Amino acid sequence: MDYEGETGHLPARLLNAYAEVMQTEHDWNDGLPFTTPPSPPQPPSSITCSSSPTSYHNNEGQPEDPRASKRQREASTAVIPKYTVYKPNAAECVKQSCPDPMDIFLLMYPPTLREITVEMSNLYSTQTKGKQLNLSMDELLTFYGILITSGYSSVPRRHMYWSVDNDVHNESILDAMRRKRFDEIMASVHVVDNTKITDDPFFKVRPIFSELNQSYKVMPFQEWLSVDESMIPYYGQHGCKQFIKGKPIRFGYKVWSLASSSGYMYHMEPYCGSHTLLPETGLGQGPSVIIGLAEKGQVPQGCKFIHDNLFTTLSLMDEMTKRGYGSSGTMRQNRLSDVPFTPVNAFMKFPRGTSEVLCQGEKLLVRWKDNNIVTVATNMEEKYTETSVKRWNRHRRAFDNVQQPKCISQYNEHMGGVDLHDLQVSRYHISIRSKKWWWPIFAWSLNSALVNAHLFYRDVIGGTIDLLTFSRIVSQSLLKKFGTKPLSHGRRSLLSATVEDQARYDKASHWPINTMHRFQRCRRCDKRTTYACEKCGVPLHIECFKMYQGV
Repeated sequence: MDYEGETGHLPARLLNAYAEVMQTEHDWNDGLPFTTPPSPPQPPSSITCSSSPTSYHNNEGQPEDPRASKRQREASTAVIPKYTVYKPNAAECVKQSCPDPMDIFLLMYPPTLREITVEMSNLYSTQTKGKQLNLSMDELLTFYGILITSGYSSVPRRHMYWSVDNDVHNESILDAMRRKRFDEIMASVHVVDNTKITDDPFFKVRPIFSELNQSYKVMPFQEWLSVDESMIPYYGQHGCKQFIKGKPIRFGYKVWSLASSSGYMYHMEPYCGSHTLLPETGLGQGPSVIIGLAEKGQVPQGCKFIHDNLFTTLSLMDEMTKRGYGSSGTMRQNRLSDVPFTPVNAFMKFPRGTSEVLCQGEKLLVRWKDNNIVTVATNMEEKYTETSVKRWNRHRRAFDNVQQPKCISQYNEHMGGVDLHDLQVSRYHISIRSKKWWWPIFAWSLNSALVNAHLFYRDVIGGTIDLLTFSRIVSQSLLKKFGTKPLSHGRRSLLSATVEDQARYDKASHWPINTMHRFQRCRRCDKRTTYACEKCGVPLHIECFKMYQGV
């Protein structure tokens, strides 16, 4: 059909564009109607059903109880391959070497990424500062150890880690690296060559995501996988910073994450709009994220994906079934326009525990009344079943047994994998900060690798220590094995001198004693002495004692 009208005001991108026919929601379902087959006779429920203006009918046209519609009907036709773990795999090979926590952490934070960091940091120092950094691998690992230590032993300023004051003294850091050297490394640490910049907004940290996604595959994929977004806290200015209302972390970088139900991270892709490195499927953003993570993560067939209502659509269920994956997730009401469910206002009047079931080909849609209405779509249920859960009855002030669809029970059990990983990362996150926009991502990657290493140590090696103990072992092992003790410490802090002067002139319990230490310098004449004040601990000759203490 030809259209006439003025086109001179239209931009060139519209005049040169082409159109194509897109699939509609009706086409996704292949024209198959939603059906509600009759349910077999069921024993009476412990919850009585109140009268409702909406009535349910079976296939004979006879009215049936509203709760009867929640009994599933007939088997689904979905054919999803059986989940299989092949052995021996990489995890079994690692287990044979009996690794300690530090070895597992260095496995998760791979040697290739560490070598890139050493090379690019030395290059960046030469390009920007005009001098050689001469960063070695031992110094980089010591640098990592100090960062991990700051996660569970924090101070207001990072320079306090090198203080000799008793209230903030950290001997493990003090004996591993000098403060000036740590500042030099932190000012030059990099993972890319800035002269080869691209239009990727996350160009500065892209090697971190690429290398970690490869190293995390050492753990075999579990049957149940969770897909959600992770938030890396950031409050500065950057084009990819996101704001998500109602989240524990509202401002920061959003990362699409694929994790097991136990919290082990398998694959992650930072969200940066059109530059996000995930394939476009034409099914919308949510389905494209699920399918893209499955493709790029090389997830084997038979795994089951759990996701929330941001990702779930009916077209996603069809596509996941074709690819041999299980899929289950909650659905938003505005994506159910063609589904013949009871209207929401009418369904809200039914008692708690009422459910409504519809099936279409491989898909099973379940609507359940709890405190609110929950709608779940799945392609994994061969037969609709229910489980019993307890809900508090505020009128009787006691618990009631309520029937809950099994697909909703499985969703609640396996959905929180990504959130669990974020929780573990936030427990002992690196407290040393920088003004660079990519530093939160760099610090987050170390914490993420540490959490994955702990889960690997617990589930594969059979360790029983908690995350805090695991973090302490890793950090102290890095500092002890790769750190270099300085020949001498720096000058005393102003705080130490002030506190010492407070006790110097109080004229109480100051006595010279022989410490038997030969290499002490008298605080007054700067000559060697073996004597010191018993109270202050200040080295002093007998002759200098009176004049120094003001006696």
